[in-house]
Amino acid sequence: MRVVTALNEISSEIIFWPNSEQRQRITTSFQASAGIEGIVGAIDGTYIPIKAPSANPDVYINRKCFHALTLQVISDNNMLILDGFAGYPSRVSDIRIFRNSPIYEDFMNYPNNYFDDNQFIIGDKAYPVLQWCIPPYIERRNVTERQKHFNTCHAKSRQVIERCFALLFGRFRRLKYLDMNRTDFIAPTIIAACVLHNVCLNNPENQEIRDMFIDEGLQAVINNANNVNHVVANDNINIQELGIEGHVLRDRIAENLYPFQ
Repeated sequence: MRVVTALNEISSEIIFWPNSEQRQRITTSFQASAGIEGIVGAIDGTYIPIKAPSANPDVYINRKCFHALTLQVISDNNMLILDGFAGYPSRVSDIRIFRNSPIYEDFMNYPNNYFDDNQFIIGDKAYPVLQWCIPPYIERRNVTERQKHFNTCHAKSRQVIERCFALLFGRFRRLKYLDMNRTDFIAPTIIAACVLHNVCLNNPENQEIRDMFIDEGLQAVINNANNVNHVVANDNINIQELGIEGHVLRDRIAENLYPFQ
């Protein structure tokens, strides 16, 4: 418990948002992988299975019928965690967790501190279309070939967050099932693992060992993934304005990406 507490106390020194120069390097790398310009990070949530708490255990049962907390992570192109947020029961939707996370409030109130022009994070369909958050298009009957092509590039860019979770679960196997009686100490334990995850990535490491951890953790990612896609409704004027700008940005990116103009 002392170690977990110490790691949480230094978490802001290890898990932090990149500065403008660092963001430029990240966006360049993301663009090289799938062609989309402006991506600073990929966001997603994953379930962390836990023992049924003694108080209100039903609150922690998710749609896959096991008790869990959700870990929300924003990862860069190298699986480095830029932001981690844990503590909500996994019965709560990803979008609600996102909107109640500190990073969301900061993005909303101080976007210029986190993004340069035309920079954004990417997420799956559970996340809203905003000026700084770009999910894929909803593939309904009227989806165009240009939009499908964008979704393919978007999915390729978003693979990094799955690898980030796989590396986290593979390296810190305790996250596959946290058998803890102190419910209030579960979230700090998860964040402590995220801090150590970044410490390892920031230091030289054998690539074969890292790949081994990723391979081992992939099954946990598959088992714990929340694959329910929700169409997000805009709920206030500010969100609607940002949503319009987000749709314009996404359409422009899709048009520039499409090879058959």
